[in-house]
Amino acid sequence: MILLGAPMYNYAIPSTLKAWIDHVFAVGRTSMTEHPSLAGKPAIVVTSRGGSYQEGTPQQGNDHVQTYLQQALGTGLGLDVTFIVPELTLAPTVPAMADLVPLFETSRSDSLAAAESHARKLAMRTAA
Repeated sequence: MILLGAPMYNYAIPSTLKAWIDHVFAVGRTSMTEHPSLAGKPAIVVTSRGGSYQEGTPQQGNDHVQTYLQQALGTGLGLDVTFIVPELTLAPTVPAMADLVPLFETSRSDSLAAAESHARKLAMRTAA
């Protein structure tokens, strides 16, 4: 299993993660081959963001993290990618976002529950 932390920085992934992907993307071995060496392996990506990019929000369509990582890791490397996405992480500290704190708390709670669920599945899989 691969576990990646990928916070959104200025609408994109951190440069260190991009560099790692560039090194792991080996045409003919890990990608762009009939049998990529990482095919089917599970990958969990925790990608946080200060705002929200869900449908119906003003930033809808500006999430370049999940779409890029799904393409690179899922399509390119053949990984089975799952995302855990805590949103609105700036709401508790930015006064203009104060009315969004309940949505942040829900997102945080949902993300923690998803992480715990995946950890349990991994523990069971490892113990078997």
